[in-house]
Amino acid sequence: MGPVTSQPAFPNTLYGSTYIKNTNGSNYLQIDIWPAATRLASHYDQVVFYNTAKSLFNSIQVANVYNYSDAKAKTNIQPLGYGLNIVKQLKPVSYNFLNKSESLNPVNQKEVGLLAQDVEKIIPELVLTDTEGKKLLNYTGLIPILIKAVQDLQAEVELLKQKK
Repeated sequence: MGPVTSQPAFPNTLYGSTYIKNTNGSNYLQIDIWPAATRLASHYDQVVFYNTAKSLFNSIQVANVYNYSDAKAKTNIQPLGYGLNIVKQLKPVSYNFLNKSESLNPVNQKEVGLLAQDVEKIIPELVLTDTEGKKLLNYTGLIPILIKAVQDLQAEVELLKQKK
């Protein structure tokens, strides 16, 4: 058996915050170490997990996702007009992604969801078109609409019960 060598788990350890810029200085990735939690920032208002070499969006696996929703950060708050009327227009589909990494999805598993182009016609504020023309859908934004749809259905149920 040869000699055991010890190598650091992380050969490049940086301390404090890190700021990485591209050569023309217009784009950056910022990593800040704060007491509350580590923060990622970008030159844009998003950090995109995308493999440019393979033209594939990466999956993210986490325990929880929290969306910033503090009332102190909002203005012009109004009841949601969307509900059952919108949900009835959505077209859930199953599909396979083109060019999906075989290592991540070796059986080319069917997925379920919505097509961003369809949702954009009904709820345009839930769709983002990136600089390359790719459409991205804010699925989290559907939750209040689904809640409203359930409330709409419950109101109909209560009305039917009263008539009975």
